[in-house]
Amino acid sequence: MKILSTNVFQGPSLYAHFPVIRHVLDLGVLEEWSSTRIGQDYVDQLVEILPGLKEHGCSYRVPGGFIRRLREDDGTWMGHIMEHVALELQGIAGSEVTFGRTRSTGNPGEYNMVFQYMQRDVGLKASELALRLLLCLLPDSLKKQLDTPPSADFNFEEERDAFIRFAQRHEFGPSTASLVNAAKERGIPYLRLNRFSLVQFGHGKYQRRIQATITSETRQIAVVIAGDKEETHTILYGLGLPTTMQRL
Repeated sequence: MKILSTNVFQGPSLYAHFPVIRHVLDLGVLEEWSSTRIGQDYVDQLVEILPGLKEHGCSYRVPGGFIRRLREDDGTWMGHIMEHVALELQGIAGSEVTFGRTRSTGNPGEYNMVFQYMQRDVGLKASELALRLLLCLLPDSLKKQLDTPPSADFNFEEERDAFIRFAQRHEFGPSTASLVNAAKERGIPYLRLNRFSLVQFGHGKYQRRIQATITSETRQIAVVIAGDKEETHTILYGLGLPTTMQRL
């Protein structure tokens, strides 16, 4: 099981009107192994490590719905499980995210896994950790069938704590967080434009930007961006404008 490609959608997309990440997954031999076929011990271990999964409603839209999907009938497949684990890990780190969808691409064993994120780097890190966790919990007999067996020294508690610290370093500061929360309460869409405090509220001609407590009503933000070559390049590239390649 591996990630074939990744797309990060910062605004409205085909999948949602809020930021989401899409992975194209190749399940490999795990396409033949649903959660019930892998075994109840696998599900029990996963729920013991991440008890918050009990609150996921999934298609049943009630707490416990996802666990029910894991245990009943033919169970569910690894792409769907990875989606929920990525959401739960972000929740543990403080991000309020709930949306996820996993659907076949039409090619055998390949799936589009789409899930919500609050901060780009945290979302990507969460899915990476989710994949490693799910592979490490597999029975030894099944691990031997994988093209690349998981690391034997994987310690989830240490990895989880490191992930939480990573997420905390990428959180908004108090002032920026207050403004973003106020926008969310009013239904105003927002985009985080960099790893720091540059945020866009609204879209198109209605958009406004802030950097911490500085607004785009001043020229300060434009001056700061124009003085940072890397930031300028990133913004222009993100808009689809031709830019030169930069190498350090």
